[in-house]
Formats: sequence, structure tokens, C-alpha cells
Amino acid sequence: MNFKRVFWGYLFILLEIHLFVVDILPEPIGYYLIFSGIAAIPVENRIGNKLKKLLIGLIIISIPTVFIQQNAPESNVGISLLDYYTSLLEILKLVLVFFVFQLVMEVVKATDDEFLARRSVQTFKIYMTVMLLITLSHTFAMNLSSNVMAGYLFFTIPVGLIMEIMFLVLLWKLHKHEGFNNV
Repeated sequence: MNFKRVFWGYLFILLEIHLFVVDILPEPIGYYLIFSGIAAIPVENRIGNKLKKLLIGLIIISIPTVFIQQNAPESNVGISLLDYYTSLLEILKLVLVFFVFQLVMEVVKATDDEFLARRSVQTFKIYMTVMLLITLSHTFAMNLSSNVMAGYLFFTIPVGLIMEIMFLVLLWKLHKHEGFNNV
């Protein structure tokens, strides 16, 4: 498993930088980098197979994100098709991270590094709990007044960003770990 490619792929997914209309760090390339990072996993690995299928689907589904700015301010009232699409991508990304964590914990367990195993499990529990709460609370956030919504976003955006950074730091530590250089 090439953790460096997984790291860079996840960074492509996390960052959205638009130059005029086009995203210069497109999500499909990020999903492809993650796919190529886990390509060496044997076919017998169930989690790896599920992850590969999910990544192929995400590569295809995320192609419109190259041209769609997902964090653009809403100009109309109500829920649009773009809102459903963005929510679907958010949920699928959470499923992707779940499977990546499962694979990471499986690989780390094989190295007998107690500290790294504990850190992976702890990061998994914190990340998934917080991100699930944020994702589930988004469904109710549309019913909030604009003042309450501003407070909600003021809290959830930095917390979500901290969780994403925690995951990236774990991937970078795994990349730097001497036991995974040739894995």
C-alpha cells in the first residue's frame, strides 16, 4: 500500500481551488491516486476489493466536480439537484474514509507496532464519530434560521477541517514509517 499516493489523493479531494471555472485539483484525480495507492493489495482482501470498487465509482461520479464549485454560496431558495449531488459525494467520501481506515488498521496490525495501531484506532474512532455527527446534523441544519446557521457553520467547519487534517497527518505518518516504505 502506497500511503504517499493515498495522502496526495486525499489532499486533492479535500482542497477545492478553482481557476475560473475549472478545479485545478480535480477530485477524480484524487480518487485515482488513492486507487493507485491501494492497487498492490491482494485480490483476496475483502476490504481492498470493496474499496477499489467504491473508488472506481467515485472516479466516475465525481467528474462533474471538475466544473462545479461545490462550496459556492446558494443563490436560490430550496433544495436543488446540486445539493443532493454534493450530499451524496459527502456521504460516499465518508464511506471511502471508513474503508481506508479499515485497511490502514489491517496493515498496521500486521507490523506489530503497538503505538501506531493504537493511534490508528483512536484516530478512526474520533474522526468517524465527529464526521458522522457533522454529516447527520447537516440534514437538520437547513431548518435553522440564518443567525443560528451562521453559528452552526462557525463551529462545524473548523471542527471538520481539524478532523480532515488529523486523517492527513495519520496518512503522512504511515508514509514516513520505515515499515511501510516498500509496502
